[in-house]
Amino acid sequence: MFSRIIPALLSLALLAACSPATSGNGVKDTLKEHPEIVLDALGERKADLFALVMEGQHDFQDTQRQARQEAEVKKPLSPAIDPARAMRGPADATTTVVVYSDFLCPYCARGAVTLGEFAARHPDSVRILFKHYATDELAKQAALVYEALAAQDPKMAFAFHDAVFAAQTEVEQGGEPVLYALAIKLGANVGQLKRDLKRAELAKRIEDDTAEARAFGFDATPTFVINGVSVRGAAPLDEFEDVLRRVARPGGQEAPCAACDKKKS
Repeated sequence: MFSRIIPALLSLALLAACSPATSGNGVKDTLKEHPEIVLDALGERKADLFALVMEGQHDFQDTQRQARQEAEVKKPLSPAIDPARAMRGPADATTTVVVYSDFLCPYCARGAVTLGEFAARHPDSVRILFKHYATDELAKQAALVYEALAAQDPKMAFAFHDAVFAAQTEVEQGGEPVLYALAIKLGANVGQLKRDLKRAELAKRIEDDTAEARAFGFDATPTFVINGVSVRGAAPLDEFEDVLRRVARPGGQEAPCAACDKKKS
C-alpha cells in the first residue's frame, strides 16, 4: 500500500517545489511548507488510505492480542470450575474452555458455532463450561432458564443453549414466553423448572460468572478461556487451534489439526 501512496506524495512535492532540490531534506522542507500537497494526494486516494489505516489497526490489535496471550501462557487465568455444573465434553478432558457469553449477543451466537466446530475437532480432549456475562434482564432470564435446565439434565441445558442462539430474533421479539416454550419443547419437567427458577443460588451463580469475567478485565462478549488463555470476540477457528497448540499439556494430544486430520481420514 505504501508503494502506491508514497511515490505519489513525492512526485507532487517535487513538482510543486519550484526548486531544483531533490534531496530528502528538500522534499521534507517542501512538505512542511505546503502540507496541502499531502492532503491533496491523500484525497485522491481515499480508498487506499482507508485500507492502509484498517491494515494498521488490524496489525496493532494482532500485536496486542499476541502479547496478551503470551503473558497468559506464562501466567494462566484461573476461572472457577465447579464439576457439578453442566459441561459439554468428556469429564477427563485435558483442555477446558470456559465461555463467558450472553444469549442475546449476535457475536456470541457466531462464537458458539465456532466453538462447536472446535469441540467437534477434539471430541476426546476438549470440554466446555458455559458461563454467563449477562447484563440485560432478558439475557439474565435466559441464563437462569439454562441453569435451571442444567439442574435437570446438563444435555438439556446445552440443547437449550443451541436453541436460544438459533432463535435469537424470536426470543428478542417474544421475550420470556419464548424461552419457556423452548425449554418445554426440549422436554423440561415444568414443575421442577418453575421451582428451580426461584432458587437464589442459581441467580447468584449468574452474578458470580459476570463478576468473574469483569475481574479478568473482559469487557465484551463472547470471551473464551482455553486452559487459562483468553480468546476474545467471535474469533476464527484458527485462533482457537493456535491457542490449543500453545496450552496443550505435556503428554497430551498432538498438534490439534494434525490429530483431527488423522481421525477424519
